[in-house]
Amino acid sequence: MKNILAFIALLLFSGCASPTPNFYQPVAMKTADFHYTQITDTILVKNILLPSEVSRPQITTVGRQQYELHIDEFNRWGATPDKLFQRIIAQDLSLYLPNATIEVQTALKKNYKYAVSIEVNEMSGKLGKNAFLTAVYFLKNTQGITVHSGKINKTLSIQGGYDEYVLAQSELLGYLSAHIASDLAKLK
Repeated sequence: MKNILAFIALLLFSGCASPTPNFYQPVAMKTADFHYTQITDTILVKNILLPSEVSRPQITTVGRQQYELHIDEFNRWGATPDKLFQRIIAQDLSLYLPNATIEVQTALKKNYKYAVSIEVNEMSGKLGKNAFLTAVYFLKNTQGITVHSGKINKTLSIQGGYDEYVLAQSELLGYLSAHIASDLAKLK
């Protein structure tokens, strides 16, 4: 009888156990194909605006149908996505603009020549199929006046699951950073 009760208790407790979540973070580029060494100013990367479905800790992807949203409770970003993406873009810009000072927006007042504002319209994809990013960005002077704006819309094919998906999103953030760096170089 004790064995039967112990077995039933084991079944009950094993049903309550949940899988351990996986935590991911995007990675910065290791090298840049080109450099804009003439830029020596301070560039401020402002807070990034994300759609609500992307700003959550769970990684979201598109389901079987384009209108389905898959929110995975066990595959999460390691920190708030807006701060992760802001940090990665700042690191990527540092590669393209090696002589510039790249800073991220904080509560402290900072002196800068240009500020970069980014609004992500879409950042998603389908596991085993693709990852995509649609974003607009604005380059503003110290008075807050937009001196240039741009837009990217890029899709990458992927094979595999969340590991490949996060790497593809990292690459897309690098692509966005390359466009921003190129446009900053044209302002000189």
